[in-house]
Amino acid sequence: MHIALLPLDERPVNTRLPQLVGALAGAHVHLPPSRDLSRKRRPAATGALTRWLESAVDAPAPLDALVVSLDMLGYGGLIASRTTKEPTAAVLERWEVLRHVREVSPQSAVHAVSLVTRAPNSYNCDEEPDYWSDIGADLHRYGAALHRAYLGEPEGDHETVDAFRGRLPTAQVADLSARRLRNHTVNLAALSLAADGILDTLLVTADDTAQRSAGSLEQQWLAHWQQTLSAAAPRVLMHPGADEVGAVLVARAVLTKLRPEALPVAVVCGVEHGLQRVAPYENLPIGQGARGHVDAVGGRQVPPAEAELVVVVHPPDPAGGDWAHRHPRVRDPEDTEVRATAETVSGHVRDGHAVVVADCAYPNGSDPALVSALARRMPLTALAGYAGWNTAGNTMGSALAHGAVYTAARERGVADTTAHHRLLLHRLVEDCAYMSDIRGAALAQFTDQVRHSTLPDGKVATVRAWIAEQLASAADRFPGFEGWAVEPDSLLLPWDRTFEIDFALLRPQER
Repeated sequence: MHIALLPLDERPVNTRLPQLVGALAGAHVHLPPSRDLSRKRRPAATGALTRWLESAVDAPAPLDALVVSLDMLGYGGLIASRTTKEPTAAVLERWEVLRHVREVSPQSAVHAVSLVTRAPNSYNCDEEPDYWSDIGADLHRYGAALHRAYLGEPEGDHETVDAFRGRLPTAQVADLSARRLRNHTVNLAALSLAADGILDTLLVTADDTAQRSAGSLEQQWLAHWQQTLSAAAPRVLMHPGADEVGAVLVARAVLTKLRPEALPVAVVCGVEHGLQRVAPYENLPIGQGARGHVDAVGGRQVPPAEAELVVVVHPPDPAGGDWAHRHPRVRDPEDTEVRATAETVSGHVRDGHAVVVADCAYPNGSDPALVSALARRMPLTALAGYAGWNTAGNTMGSALAHGAVYTAARERGVADTTAHHRLLLHRLVEDCAYMSDIRGAALAQFTDQVRHSTLPDGKVATVRAWIAEQLASAADRFPGFEGWAVEPDSLLLPWDRTFEIDFALLRPQER
């Protein structure tokens, strides 16, 4: 099975993670040359990427599917979609290659994703226009005011649209508004591509949002056209997420080849009303978002008794917290909600279900108490998938992609158990050992930063070496993975920051 992937950006979560998901079923996920992809704020070589897509469908090996980030193809990457001044016409012209792909290779499915522009509630300009460092959180609140005004909701005196316009710099507000209009126009054009039959699947996703925000309002407008075009474009899906979508659409491509019908998936939560909670940085109840991810990966939601895969959601902790900058309280493994999730997981495993854990308790890291509680009840190798990183959408989508492909591949007798254990352990090491523990220690020891932004000049190599040393024996924390290890020279700090890492894992016989 061969899949061509044009990723959202060049980070491993958007390149290597989809490859690891494909490897569960022996699928080959092909990427453009790294030199042609974006490099953080430097846009990709879009002309070279266009030629790569053309050559991908002309390659000797039959291409089963293309997974395409429309932001990468049109703007040159995720950050470029937020920071460049590319005209709308130029972005849409680059998308025309997809019509060529459909014409010359109609047997190759095309699964695409386009993002709603975010407006994060921060003063961090690392991935935003430079003025975000001065007025970023204010622009986020301005977007919320616009949304409330559109809905006719009451506002405080200092939170009205007019109040924000009176105190925010006119030039910066105009710049952001123009970017949002451009990207909204582009997203409407993506719906047209789906309606024209150019795309087999279109995901319109949004990250780092809120229930009232500029992006959430734009999603309402897009949802109107999604419903209007539903007969012509039935496979257009909208839900929270971003960095997990490459893995999700690779999983969708694999499942389409492995089985003729959608995979029956149950989404359950051991905490009463837990699926009704709204996770930080998202605008939907977590259960509603889960339905979108199930559809996106190529599943259909069913009761547990009818499911081939059970997703157990560990819901957001009402006490809050965020492993990236406002560390949560560390719960006990016998905490009521932790125990409820762990017992739900172990119960479904005992009943013979393939079980995935979507650990959504906290943004930007796992719940260590849950991992401990699970390890007390079962070998972690018994899981069909696990994730607990970044947003709830990132967690839900990547865990589902893993579990869905592995479950379908086992059913067909083509599952790679080593690849499964490698991906499962990778998520446990990164999400639990690193994000919820080692990352904060690295930040405290080597910087005076309170957020995981770009490291100071001259410290990248030192911090990388220290993290590699801490991770050397991290696999031993997880029952069932004794003897595995992080290859010391493999550690990467994408974008020279501590926010995320990548690494290679060695099995005991490979050490």
